[in-house]
Amino acid sequence: MTHKQQILNCLQKETDLCKRLFTLTPAELYNYAPIEGMRTTLELLKYLSWSAGSCVETYMETDKEKQKGIYSRNDDYGETMKPEEFPQRMDEQMGKITRLLENTGDDELLSREVVLPWREPKTLGEALMETSLKWITGYKMQLFLYLRMNGIEVDTGDCWIQTEG
Repeated sequence: MTHKQQILNCLQKETDLCKRLFTLTPAELYNYAPIEGMRTTLELLKYLSWSAGSCVETYMETDKEKQKGIYSRNDDYGETMKPEEFPQRMDEQMGKITRLLENTGDDELLSREVVLPWREPKTLGEALMETSLKWITGYKMQLFLYLRMNGIEVDTGDCWIQTEG
């Protein structure tokens, strides 16, 4: 198995876990935020639906001018998401990531330099782990905690392993 495939497998697992947690999220929780200034559950779902793919899209785009509009275009698309579209949007994002990395080999993951959103240079492989993988994992955990804080019965396994279809 290649390093790229391992990264894609991890991203797919996180995608599946996010979709599972969504099935446990009642509609009355969509406007919940633990404190002022934090994302609501719906805002969190919207961000999860595009942020990991947006990073990959930026890394794979070599035209600096085109890179500038990627984040805002994806953010705008995320804002149009209705809650019931979340599973589909997560699948779209994973498909986009897979397509963007289709012709990328392990050598390129280890040698191609890209710039993280906060302007730190990294190799492509490290950048994928520093942003896309960490973000989807971290925001998945936030969704899990929102559920728990509201008395929704979720098992710790629901955050880390696929407990149900």
